[in-house]
Amino acid sequence: MKSLHKAFLFIVLLGITIALLSHWHEHRNDNSTYLEQLEHIITCAEWNLHEDSAFGYQMYFPSCFMPAQTDSDEEGSVRYVYVEEVSPLRSVNYMTLEVTTEVCADTLNPYREVQRMAEKIRGICLQQSPTEYLMTATLKSNDPKVTAFRMNAKYVLRQKLWFVETFIYPKDFSPAVQRIVQKVNEWQPFPPSQVP
Repeated sequence: MKSLHKAFLFIVLLGITIALLSHWHEHRNDNSTYLEQLEHIITCAEWNLHEDSAFGYQMYFPSCFMPAQTDSDEEGSVRYVYVEEVSPLRSVNYMTLEVTTEVCADTLNPYREVQRMAEKIRGICLQQSPTEYLMTATLKSNDPKVTAFRMNAKYVLRQKLWFVETFIYPKDFSPAVQRIVQKVNEWQPFPPSQVP
């Protein structure tokens, strides 16, 4: 009877060991697997169109993003977010794609105005044309599971207004979100037929 009891205990312990090894093997590269899955989700997502009724601009956002409240109550602001609870080992991950409108403070030298904004957040400003600017910056994170956030923004000046599309995401996600970064960099808020 004792040998039967020992054999049963051995089989149970062997089963637990195999299950733990299998779980470890499956999840040892959780971070890279998660980023691969995220890249797949973003690559396969359709582009949805948002048309603003107040100012007439357009923006495209991935279908995996959902509408959310903006930080500003002003007309012309819209925000889409991607939130996914993954495994208990990771926190909830946020990415925001946001368009805001701001009154232009310096129409005589818009490039200097955008440079000043970039300096405030220790970012980099690149001029694409006399009315289009790109800004990138690394932002501090208060989340211990996120090393830093990355911000990509496109500023377009039209009729004394800035139209700004901003994409903020965890810096570690950079390889997975390049499709969205490219879309932000190429953003044109007005179709060619609407540009004066």
